[in-house]
Amino acid sequence: MTVHKLRARLESSEVAMPGHFFSCIRAARMPVVILTMMTLFMLVVLPLFAGTKILHRWVLTGQPMPQLKKVLVIAVVENYLIRQHFEDEMERLLDDAGVVGVKSHMVLPPRNELMEGELKQRIKESDLDAVLVIRPKAARQETREVITGGFYMPPPGYYTFWPYWNMTYTQFSTTSSYMEENTVVSAEFNLYNTKDEKLLWSGETDTVYSKDFGKLGKEYANALVKQLKKDKVIGKK
Repeated sequence: MTVHKLRARLESSEVAMPGHFFSCIRAARMPVVILTMMTLFMLVVLPLFAGTKILHRWVLTGQPMPQLKKVLVIAVVENYLIRQHFEDEMERLLDDAGVVGVKSHMVLPPRNELMEGELKQRIKESDLDAVLVIRPKAARQETREVITGGFYMPPPGYYTFWPYWNMTYTQFSTTSSYMEENTVVSAEFNLYNTKDEKLLWSGETDTVYSKDFGKLGKEYANALVKQLKKDKVIGKK
């Protein structure tokens, strides 16, 4: 039986049912339309924002977090453009949080030219409060289905069981899709106190690699600074 025939049968029986029954059904259709639009929006738009995800992190506990006023940011990556974009954005975001961010690509030579003893000496002679080191660990390929269209299907019993209708979940069926392969880079971040060289903050991330190095660096920086604030490592104490 089609939806239109079922609706006609119900409306022809309206005299035997409370008047508010049909007004409830009509009023309840709007949330379904809105929910359907939201579902489509999430399926189509959210993948565009898929950048960096913090998988887990550790924060110093059991003692006060030192107030960080100046932090050296070191991105240990081979691609200089990614390093530059990331450290530039970190400097800007940290400044917004009241912290001076020092870009390693402006004050340190390439890693293969920097001896460990030299780095220690530079940090010791500086007024840095902490050093944040970010380095990639591994890369992997992931394939996912990208949905490009769809239609809404009312749940069974939609027109006959009103008490249950409003509690059912929408059902989404794809009309077209394609498979997309992404490179996911796993990285780790560690923040060290320069006074005693102890770890303050640590964690790991997954990032969908992009050839847009500017976007890639900015998204990663935004994810880290947002988490730094959330964990109360930086910001107002």
